[in-house]
Amino acid sequence: MKHKLPLLSLIALLLMFLFTAQSSKSQSTDDTTVEVAAEMEAVPTDCGILAQEMAVDPMIQGIGAWPIWVALPNEAGDSRGILTMPTKHYQENEQIKGWWSTKVAWFIDPSYTGEVQLQGFNVQDNSPIYFEFDELTTLATLNSDEPGGFADGLEAWAFFPSYMWVSKAGCYRLQAEWDGGLWQQVIAVGRTET
Repeated sequence: MKHKLPLLSLIALLLMFLFTAQSSKSQSTDDTTVEVAAEMEAVPTDCGILAQEMAVDPMIQGIGAWPIWVALPNEAGDSRGILTMPTKHYQENEQIKGWWSTKVAWFIDPSYTGEVQLQGFNVQDNSPIYFEFDELTTLATLNSDEPGGFADGLEAWAFFPSYMWVSKAGCYRLQAEWDGGLWQQVIAVGRTET
């Protein structure tokens, strides 16, 4: 009778391993399993109050608050926080195969000097947003003294072009944190109906 409990535990572990190994829709990242959508679904309409874009410069329309904003690609004329994703994989990353990406632009106000940390997650299942500046990460640190690029007419701003990667459409919470403050805003991520 003493041998039944370890044998049952071993069988349960083997079954869990086999189930995980056969699941082609799941992917392990940072010790968590994330469901990766085979197709990008439409932007959800049930995310609650979305972040609102604002003009922070005549050339910058974005969401956020002082000292950092992000310009999201979305449908022209839509001022809500919607991140429009492509329906095809134009970018691939071996670390997160099958994930969906699009380019965004981050801007740090000229009056701020220091670092800002970025992170984000799906509010339903906590799957992360990956940011790709120089490397792929779920916690990005931007230094206003070392911008990642330059944009004509915006030389005073610290400009950081990047890719954002998600595993599926959904409602996501973005967070920016700096010495002395933070903001959190909800965005809807997915493809738009055309």
